[in-house]
Amino acid sequence: MFQRNHALELPRDSWRKVLSTPVHCEEDHKWTPNKLSENIMKCLISIFVRILRTSNSKARIMSQKESGQLDPYGIFDSKESIARDIGPYKNLIRFTSSSMDFNCIQNSGFLLLFQRLKILVDGLQKVDLRFLSHQQKLAFWINMHNACIMHGYLQFGLPYVSSPDKLPTLIKQATLNIAGNSINAQTIGCLILRKTYDSENKQIFHTKEMNIQQLYGLKTPDPDITFALCYGTRSSPQVKIYTAEGVTSELERSKVEYLQAAIMVKNTQKKIGLPQLLLKNMHDFGQDICPLMEWLCHQLPASGSLRKSIVECFRGLLHGGKISAAVEIIPYDFEFQYLFSSTM
Repeated sequence: MFQRNHALELPRDSWRKVLSTPVHCEEDHKWTPNKLSENIMKCLISIFVRILRTSNSKARIMSQKESGQLDPYGIFDSKESIARDIGPYKNLIRFTSSSMDFNCIQNSGFLLLFQRLKILVDGLQKVDLRFLSHQQKLAFWINMHNACIMHGYLQFGLPYVSSPDKLPTLIKQATLNIAGNSINAQTIGCLILRKTYDSENKQIFHTKEMNIQQLYGLKTPDPDITFALCYGTRSSPQVKIYTAEGVTSELERSKVEYLQAAIMVKNTQKKIGLPQLLLKNMHDFGQDICPLMEWLCHQLPASGSLRKSIVECFRGLLHGGKISAAVEIIPYDFEFQYLFSSTM
């Protein structure tokens, strides 16, 4: 079972207030599935950001801004790492376990947000997903995956210890009722947005989940969802809201921004540190490390310092050196973390 950290758990009185206080239903029926998913994500992000900006958290935000460029993935922790601009990630707001102070949500402002969240989540039960286009499905299910995880943290709290065996438990427990089906984040990530099961792990999914894949699964998965699915860990990408109209360009932008912020280049050793998140999904972008690095260079801006540094590292390998020898793995970090835009 997912062991809760009771100091980081939403007080039961708050849930009772949310469930018992009469709410005036908005015109949910006029929302399309995509607009509803966007509104749910906006509400969840608003709750997390308000927690961060309330009480003692204000001091944390000020100290973060005063410290200069944010380094969310710690790529500059090594003295040998080449200093550079990491792009938009340097201006994000970082939400960590020390920010998760639920004692500050006993005021009416939070109550209204949780009531709105309840209305929105209840509206999911009635959505009609039968006639969505590929782009609409893609944006909707990315939002729903990330909403499941965020809602799960609010509902169950944080684990006592951030470790590889705790996250899968939350992913299974983080569930929403979507179109009359109870669907968890694992089903969305593995069966709807991807087809990552094989003969070895297919048995972990029941007939119900496989039927959900038949109903809602994308015919052509988009590999760039790797840079959109957020698990609330330090190695996860920034959490964003995806729209049906712009999901392709939004995923492209998320990919480039994540790569700029998560790749480390060491000057003296001529080493390139790649995040385990990227290497785990390597076969979506290249069959082995050589085509992966070629793909990587094509994704980064030609005039950017990161691409130039990577090319410079490879120049030293032209005389018989192996590209794999220049690549290091940056291990996946399961520490709790969310990254939000500072404009939210």
